[in-house]
Amino acid sequence: MPSEAGASAERRPALRTLADKVNWLIERAHPAGRGPYSNSEVAELIKNVTGEEVSYTTIWKLRNGQAKNPQMRLIEALAKTFGVPPAFFFDDYDGQQAGLLQEQVELLALIRDAHINTAQLRTILSLSDEARQAVADLIEITARNQRNNQG
Repeated sequence: MPSEAGASAERRPALRTLADKVNWLIERAHPAGRGPYSNSEVAELIKNVTGEEVSYTTIWKLRNGQAKNPQMRLIEALAKTFGVPPAFFFDDYDGQQAGLLQEQVELLALIRDAHINTAQLRTILSLSDEARQAVADLIEITARNQRNNQG
């Protein structure tokens, strides 16, 4: 599996700027079955989660790089809304920590998109290593069979 981890790191986008980070979070933080939130929806989400009023124009400026030095209260509101530490948005955020955070967010997006609920995930996690491997093998075989039947 080390090759999978390396491949995952290669596909992970480099999040160098504030705009990169905001866009990356918005592209992944949405309910299953729909695309990313619009700027207006992000502003509304921030208000609902934090009570902080943010305009859609401010979100637009963050996303296109025009707002390079936002107020700390906006950074904190973004962090709380998207479940990341405020430090994530700063240039000096540890690259290794950023990579780990990206992996966690991507994993949550995969779980969401697969429509796996909390009870199902907890059940899988409560299994022994051998039983989890058996479930993973069964899923892989089922997916392969489904692909073969479609193609």
